[in-house]
Amino acid sequence: MTITRSDPEPPGDSPLGGSGSRTATQQIARFGHPVTRMLLASHGFTQPRLEAILGTDLQVRVLRQDELAAEQLPATVADALRLAGPDRVIVRRSCLINADMVTASVNYVVAVSGPAAATGADDVHAPIGRGLISRGVSQRRHVLRAGVTRWLDGRLCAAKAYVIMLGDHRPLCYIREIFNPSVVPPEHAPISDEELSWADEPDYPRSQPARRATARRGTRDTESPRTGGQCARTLPGLVQPPECEALTADLAAAARGQTFVVHFGARSSPAFEVGTLPDRRALAICAAAVLNHGFDMPIVTIGQLGYDGETCRAPADCDTSVGDRRPQENRGVAAQLENWRVSNPAIALCADMLRDAADDYPASVARELLVEVAAMLPIAASAPTASRELYSSIAPLYISCAVRSCEPDPTRRRTTTRQEWDRSTQLLWIGGRNHEFTSRHLSFAATVRNPLAVTLGPTATPDYVEFLCRYLNPQRRPGRLTLVPALSGTRTAAALPALFEAAARCGTPVCWVCDPMHADDPAAAIRGFVSACRTTGTAPAGLHLDCEPRSRLDTRLDTRRALHCVVTTLSAMWAS
Repeated sequence: MTITRSDPEPPGDSPLGGSGSRTATQQIARFGHPVTRMLLASHGFTQPRLEAILGTDLQVRVLRQDELAAEQLPATVADALRLAGPDRVIVRRSCLINADMVTASVNYVVAVSGPAAATGADDVHAPIGRGLISRGVSQRRHVLRAGVTRWLDGRLCAAKAYVIMLGDHRPLCYIREIFNPSVVPPEHAPISDEELSWADEPDYPRSQPARRATARRGTRDTESPRTGGQCARTLPGLVQPPECEALTADLAAAARGQTFVVHFGARSSPAFEVGTLPDRRALAICAAAVLNHGFDMPIVTIGQLGYDGETCRAPADCDTSVGDRRPQENRGVAAQLENWRVSNPAIALCADMLRDAADDYPASVARELLVEVAAMLPIAASAPTASRELYSSIAPLYISCAVRSCEPDPTRRRTTTRQEWDRSTQLLWIGGRNHEFTSRHLSFAATVRNPLAVTLGPTATPDYVEFLCRYLNPQRRPGRLTLVPALSGTRTAAALPALFEAAARCGTPVCWVCDPMHADDPAAAIRGFVSACRTTGTAPAGLHLDCEPRSRLDTRLDTRRALHCVVTTLSAMWAS
């Protein structure tokens, strides 16, 4: 039997955060609105009460979850949970949102690691209260404090903190909930600055360190026709086969509707200009954060890499580097790739990018969504000192590059016993803005095990789709083949069902990604793509976005247009 109740504050106890000698009951009485007083004094779980206020179901979104030592916590929280120095705790930041993506509350949770694992409270996919009920865990709530603090946009909002106690009187977790002032009225008696401070979070570093670069093995010397002999030193492989396999698995999940892909390309400028690299990285983080917030599923982000070399040689095995590149050129490309994958731009840049897009958005719901995600990004990006990260909504990036004019290497012996990879990239992209590729590009792509993406131009027919499926993925490997129909005035969404059905007829799993950037109305193209997918039972697996400068004089990226496409995709998939 599950027992849930809330105990009043014991007389004489000092509430958490130094707000004087008022008990929780006295603090609640200072709120002016009866709905707020009811919510703060509730004896049950908060989520059902918020659902009753909003008249809709709420879903949990975990922004970040970390594990750290109890000694990193403020004394007030450690004392409330009866923690000792050797203990470890889970620190979670989450929010509750409704179907219109309105955030009802933002929650800060500190759970004792052992009891949390035993009761399922460490599950990022389930609200703690409902998870405990489903497991029949006996519990009670001890309210420590109720008061006001700041909402994500700086407005005053209602808040409360409490401890969930297990049936054997062990503390399970400390929870502080802050409530959207547009949902829960925050009117309150006059307060001091001291009462706004809760002082219950661990110290956070000012900036998150960059991810550690993946260690890469050296590879055998290769012959460079530009130098006329052996390279002076070994050329490092730019990517490793396991990375390609991981991307293949992610694309297979996207084709099943379990993840969502965002590919960032560039139509008229090099994809990796030094000046635009921070903006491109920030845009990828923004898009992933917005989509993760709306879908509650992993987001696969892929960035386009441009090489200076115009040709590439035959595919390499696992010990040989691909490419007709000189050593210095190879090192330059490797440096660009590592900077793209491991560097984190300032979260302030990401937040400004989202707010900039929000200012230009006419729909209030979409505007509020972008503003709220901008405010939540620092929560998702900041880790407590000495933490061990378990979950984060900011996804790592994969790399793609276009197949160049591929010539066979007559001096290289072909092997049939070893798997072959193009180690210059993780995803090979066939076809660009003009959709110009030849049989040599296809024959090269067919010989490597990398995942492949093919742009479908306006003349692509169902028979051609079937040919691509059979030629490029004869083993029908999930995640191997991604097809990207470019929607425009000559190819509308009405033509898509026939293409989807052609792939289905030959039994080839395909990851279908929408490219709306050529259409006169990208938003209508996205809605048409999602509708065509739903009509045929196809999973809308991703979105291709071109990242272009705003103008010849303004070299900054047009991030507003890209983020508007992201929000449109989110809205279209929620509505379908």
